[in-house]
Amino acid sequence: MKYKKFEYPSFNLYTVKTNRFKTCQMEIIFKNQASSKDAMLKTFLADIMSDCSNKYKTRKDVARYLEELYQASFYGVTNKTGNLMLTSFVLSFLNPKYVNDNNYLDKVLELPFEMILNPAINSDEFDIKNFNIVKNRMNDEILSVNENINRYSLKKALSNLDEKSPSSYGILGTIKDLEEITPKKLAEAYQQLIASNCDIFIIGNIDMENVANIIFKHFKNRVVKTSELPDLYVSNPAPKKVKNIIEPSKFLESNLVNIYSLDKLTDKEKVTTFHFYNYLLGGGGLNTKLYQLLREKNSLCYGVKSHYLKYDNLLVIQTSVNKNNIKKAEKLIKQAFKEMKMGAFTDEELDNARKSFIFSLNLALDNPSGILNNYIFHILDGLPLIEDRIKMIQEVTKEEIITLGHKIKSNISFVLEGEENNGNN
Repeated sequence: MKYKKFEYPSFNLYTVKTNRFKTCQMEIIFKNQASSKDAMLKTFLADIMSDCSNKYKTRKDVARYLEELYQASFYGVTNKTGNLMLTSFVLSFLNPKYVNDNNYLDKVLELPFEMILNPAINSDEFDIKNFNIVKNRMNDEILSVNENINRYSLKKALSNLDEKSPSSYGILGTIKDLEEITPKKLAEAYQQLIASNCDIFIIGNIDMENVANIIFKHFKNRVVKTSELPDLYVSNPAPKKVKNIIEPSKFLESNLVNIYSLDKLTDKEKVTTFHFYNYLLGGGGLNTKLYQLLREKNSLCYGVKSHYLKYDNLLVIQTSVNKNNIKKAEKLIKQAFKEMKMGAFTDEELDNARKSFIFSLNLALDNPSGILNNYIFHILDGLPLIEDRIKMIQEVTKEEIITLGHKIKSNISFVLEGEENNGNN
């Protein structure tokens, strides 16, 4: 694979040339500092800007043209990554050498910039028909989160972090937040988005010099208001006293979410070692410490998982249990941490974790989006390329994993308390 950077006045273009795939993928990323008041606006914009434009009036028109482009695909999405809000527009398309059209590459690369630069805005407002279609979709998505105990409980638990922390809010918001968005407010948010920092990434077996020229032709007149972006990692220091929160819910079962702050992880620990720790603790399936203690030995739950939120410097443990067994579950979770500190895991378990990570990275090498996603974070965060990460994984030791136990500090214990005493097995 050949990596190259092209610098332009209003964006940077990063290319990955490889002959592994018959398809190509491009991702256009607008970067902004994470802000609670802008999160839902960015989510709304990513949706509506990939649905329609002044040229393609409806989602059906966009779908019809994508079909003409040999079943290309295009979508928009907003993600909060640490201290940044990333609004991305993703285009996947067939390698032009398989298409009997000399203008295909220009046509397909023009589409996302048409959608981005010419949205369905008239008289400083988004088109009301398309606005309402997207608003209804977002309304349904918010309601679906509220009906899912795991998603709702995690959202509520994170919202109890320090209110100044970007980790405390999500990208979807509430129904009330959604109702406050108007076509005019959304158009104003668009002007802010389009002037923000932008990087473009593309992978495929194509002439990247030609690609760069085409992209610059369609994207060269953007006015950028440059701003210095914050460090990607959120600082979430543990409070002096752990927050213990119990909130009643409409669900029958109870849901426990424990949040832990990670203290001063090294670069190696962030990239590789803590992934091992999380895998052995509760992220790796049926043989983890948490699953064995809570499920297999004590039958407290159907499942329990731990999640490493790398860019938030947080570890999260979540499970559903009988509300009368919350204290017992908490005790067993502490026992799992104690066993990890003592190194109570075998070389075989460590080797299984190593094989799992290498397998996942090799899978990423087998598709364009996996390689491109790794390259995006290589640029944003200095994440080693996949081949280098595999080498780093081979070098992780048991002693390095044990050391991490001293860098995990309790932050929040959140219980979404159910109406009845069920949830156990």
